[in-house]
Formats: sequence, structure tokens, C-alpha cells
Amino acid sequence: MGEKTIKILGICGSHRTEKNTFYALSKCMEGISALGIEAETEIVDLSRMKIEECKGCHVCFLRSSGTSPCPVINDDMNKIYPKLLEADGIIVASPVHWWSSTSKMRRFIERTNGYCGAGNAEFAGALYNKAGGVITVAYDVHGGTEVAATHLITWMITENMMVVGTQGAHAGGTASTNLGVPTAAADSVKFDHHGMKTVYEVGKRVAEAAYIMKYGRENLAAVKHRSVKDTFPTSDIEIDWDRFYQHENSFPKEHIGIEGQLATSEKAFNKFIEEMKQRKKSSGNTWGTLADDKAFISDWLDKRKLVLLSDSELYALCPEYYDFYLKKG
Repeated sequence: MGEKTIKILGICGSHRTEKNTFYALSKCMEGISALGIEAETEIVDLSRMKIEECKGCHVCFLRSSGTSPCPVINDDMNKIYPKLLEADGIIVASPVHWWSSTSKMRRFIERTNGYCGAGNAEFAGALYNKAGGVITVAYDVHGGTEVAATHLITWMITENMMVVGTQGAHAGGTASTNLGVPTAAADSVKFDHHGMKTVYEVGKRVAEAAYIMKYGRENLAAVKHRSVKDTFPTSDIEIDWDRFYQHENSFPKEHIGIEGQLATSEKAFNKFIEEMKQRKKSSGNTWGTLADDKAFISDWLDKRKLVLLSDSELYALCPEYYDFYLKKG
């Protein structure tokens, strides 16, 4: 660990031990390493813990017990409370149960009542300004993931946490387990490569926001993007960009890098430029309004701060996403 480090805590709210939601959260945590920020990560698996429901007695607004804001119930929440206080960033992950989080996750959330601004003097506002992100996993693609995500985000906002989203119009990391076979596997969520992209991005954004909140934005410039050798040992990954552009409807597909910088493959970007040249020839196409190729490239590379990587480096940012497009043989 270096001098400037952060702690990211993941809370898995699945009733099932180490299944798809745990897999997604684990990959989210692993993806943080690609940023270059020194981060200590830990996952609390609620399926292994006994957490009683909140009694709604509001005693936590008046007094506390040691490191616990709840002096009434003695259960495994007492193991989690200190971890929440130590964390710089918190990521909660839950399967979707009736368009909301699980009862286990709800119990966990309700038992943080003593941290809210109206709580007891010792713990009131204890989660203020901690970076937060959410992950929800459903069976179907449109199975309520974003609705469930907003429920979790509401808790974070109420605790005055700094909540992050992902690149694009996503409330958090949202993924489905019904896009590949076998759908009953503990890691079938990995077949949702779009969903896994959002999962990875939540971890990176939480880590980035936690670092900024802890050390200030001025220190983030000193963080160096890690070589692919630090995050993925193979250097000969090749992505089938012809297949990629046949399948995707946007160019290029970008991934979150350091300090808001976006990254894509150099090969993909060059193919993108060629594609845009063809589109410029079409009448009535927006791309045709661009003055010249240099201006177009400048818009993407300079104004958008787009970083060009090798296929291997891009793959290291989100393996599940690009597995679908790898060149075979």
C-alpha cells in the first residue's frame, strides 16, 4: 500500500452465498485496480450474517453503544458498523426482488438509522461525503434493475453520501443473468457484457470519488494509469472490431479512466474514423457538418480527453464486456 490509499467496502445483499450478485460485486472491486489508485477492498456477504430487523424504537437517536449506533440489538451489524466508518467508499449490491432490493439489504439499510443527520450526537452524519455506488442484478434485462437501484441510491442520498453513476444513462451497475447459458450458474451474469461494463464502472467511479473526497482533486493528477502488465498479464489480446461494429450501435465504446478521462482502443478509433468518413458522404447526416477530419479527431481526442489504448489494455478495463468480441484462433 502507498501513502495515499482509500478503503472501499462492498455490501452484498443476496440471500444466496457467492452467486451472481457476489460475482458482479467481486468483479466491480477487481476493476478498481485498473485505475492505479491504491485501494483496499473488502466485501461483506450478508448471506453469512445474522441481522435482525430494525425495531423502529429510535433509541439510536438518543444514545449509542461503543462503535455501534444501535444500543438495542446485538447481532452481526456490530461487525459491519466499524467497517462502514472506516470506508472511504461504499458499494451496495443486491438481486432484484419485486423491483426492489432483498429483505437482507433492507434490514441492513434500516439498521443504519443512527447514522442519519438526526441521529445521536456521536454517530449523526457518520456517512456524510463517503462515495457511494450501487449494483442491482435481475434475471431479465428489463426486470426492475434501475428501479431497485434508485431505492438503494435514495438511502445513500438520505445519508448525505456522494453518489456516483456510470458512463451513459445508468443509475448504477445494472445487469441481467438471463443472457447466456447456463442461466442457473453462479456467474451467468458475466454473459451480460453491457451490464458488466456498468458494474466495472461503478467501482472505478466510487474509487475516484472517494480519492477526491479524501485527498482532494489536485492529488489525482499524480495517479498514473497502470500498464496492462499490472492488471492483465497477457499482452497479445486482439478484439474483432469488425464484429464489434456490426453488433454495437455507437462508436467508439468508451470506458471510464482516471479523472473523468475516457478510453477506447486505438484500432477501434481508427475504424471509427473510417466509418465516419463514409457517413459524411451521406446527405443529411450530422457528421457531414464537420469541417474536416482533423477537427473531428480533435473533438474526440482533445475536447473529450479520449485516451487510446491497445486492445489488451482496453480488455483489462472490463474483460467480461470484451470476451464477446475476442478474435478466436
